[in-house]
Amino acid sequence: MTEVQGLKPDATPVDVGAVSVEELAKHFDLYDPAHSERLWEVVDYARSACPVVKTDADDGYYIVTRYDDLRRITEDPLTFSSVEAGLRGTPIRMPPLTEDPPTQVEYRRQLNPYLSRSFLSRYEDDIRQITRELLDEVVPLGRMEFMNDFAVPLTAANLARVILDEKNKERLRRATAIATRISAEGSLEAFHEISALAQEFLRERAEADTERDDVLSAIVHGTVDGRPLTLEEQVGATTVLFTGGLDTTKAAMGNIVRHIAANPELEGRVRDAGWVRRDLDEFLRLDSPIMFMARTVTRETELNGCPLKPGDRIAIHFAAANRDPARFEHPDELDFDRQRNPHAAFGLGTHRCIGLHFARLQIQVAFEELFARVTNLRIPEGEHVEVATGVVLSPERLPLEFDILDS
Repeated sequence: MTEVQGLKPDATPVDVGAVSVEELAKHFDLYDPAHSERLWEVVDYARSACPVVKTDADDGYYIVTRYDDLRRITEDPLTFSSVEAGLRGTPIRMPPLTEDPPTQVEYRRQLNPYLSRSFLSRYEDDIRQITRELLDEVVPLGRMEFMNDFAVPLTAANLARVILDEKNKERLRRATAIATRISAEGSLEAFHEISALAQEFLRERAEADTERDDVLSAIVHGTVDGRPLTLEEQVGATTVLFTGGLDTTKAAMGNIVRHIAANPELEGRVRDAGWVRRDLDEFLRLDSPIMFMARTVTRETELNGCPLKPGDRIAIHFAAANRDPARFEHPDELDFDRQRNPHAAFGLGTHRCIGLHFARLQIQVAFEELFARVTNLRIPEGEHVEVATGVVLSPERLPLEFDILDS
């Protein structure tokens, strides 16, 4: 059992499973594992009864559940600011995530060329080699814990290579270990460690005699408002690219594998060379890797008849918007025949995920290499999948067995 704050002050804890959805919605905590077990029930109730539901968790915030409301918020940064993009705050400033236009647009403009599909293609061989080396370790065993044996170290190593452009294996291992702790533990200490490591890389790059055409150099030599980026801004930009990219991609991989293990017929779809263009978006829609981010109201306004005042905090719930029946038919099911799929898994508006092409490339390579070696993914008898609670929708532990293909 877990206590629902506000239900019974000074009383014994209340079983969340026994509370009415109407009452739970008033106190719903997006970070509470017990509350998360009823997330979709609360979301469905909120959409129909009160689309901008107010909870008293974390000193109070609104949860936006409808797709059109989410789009309105993300397309109006003057009224809904991203400066505190984390619902519980962020330990450091992390541009462009924690910026509003016009400076947010300046940060992105400098980074966009290095995160384009065409530029990232130069790293495909490196990503493929990293993937193969990880599979060399786990495939012969006939089983693995997919998240921590494969998805997390793969994504972290790719980020270390592409964002930090570092080929020294020892330093890559160091970066990967810290980033893995951030993803697996949400460790504040690890967050500061990755920031310190980013500072180390940035200073070395700034002192180097030769210029390199990559993300890190773009950050080191970047400008905003006609001035060079401060070291704090450089560290924040590097950190958000590294940590944000880790969570999104490893979560997407884990969610897809969970579906394949439960529905073996999906393996054939993912083996098809065109699946990334044809089917990946539907996987992302159903299971949005990043479930929500935050906005702060800057001026008096209203949303669906709900009055909002300056300082009010809003959780824009991408996962709820992606299951809004007003936008998507049979939203709680995988449907690969949708004619349009304007999902919000990568965000909407000016803060649409800057690393989405990098995520898609990693996912494509990972599944190509995985299914070149194994088939018949399944959850071992007696095992279960542990799913994370909070910002990221992802398995935390995903035990797998599989059959090894003849080489």
